[in-house]
Amino acid sequence: MSGTPAPPDEIRLMAERMLATVREDIGRADTKAAILLSGALAFLAVVFARDPAPLPTSGPGVALVAVGGAFWGTGMLMLVSVILPRTRIGADRTLLRDLASGAPAGVLLDRLAEAGSDTTGWLLDQAGVHGQVLAAKYRWLRAGVLCLAFGAALALLSELW
Repeated sequence: MSGTPAPPDEIRLMAERMLATVREDIGRADTKAAILLSGALAFLAVVFARDPAPLPTSGPGVALVAVGGAFWGTGMLMLVSVILPRTRIGADRTLLRDLASGAPAGVLLDRLAEAGSDTTGWLLDQAGVHGQVLAAKYRWLRAGVLCLAFGAALALLSELW
């Protein structure tokens, strides 16, 4: 791409927008996971409230329901892991570790002064860390939905036997 480079203020504004967008996307991933988890739990409540013993008692249906239930439970745990905060990814590049350990004000001021010397670089670094968190959340979200779908398919398949 040719042309004149953007002024530093414009680049900083773009970095701020990028970080804000990634943070918003993290919130959306958490919301999606919470809604899916609520739906998965409500589905179980509806299934077992309708008939106290809807499960097959013999034959290959028992194995299918057991494996389907294991997948369903795994999917729900994966959705919970999406909602939980990610504290290890990039903790040394953010202030999270310092804040969690109760670092004294002087340490925090030093870290902020270091970030203030290259604000645009710091914003881009934060966007990168948050992007890694977002990618991890969506990996777990996709895997959780896949497990829920596979578990439901196996449970429905058990009704054929």
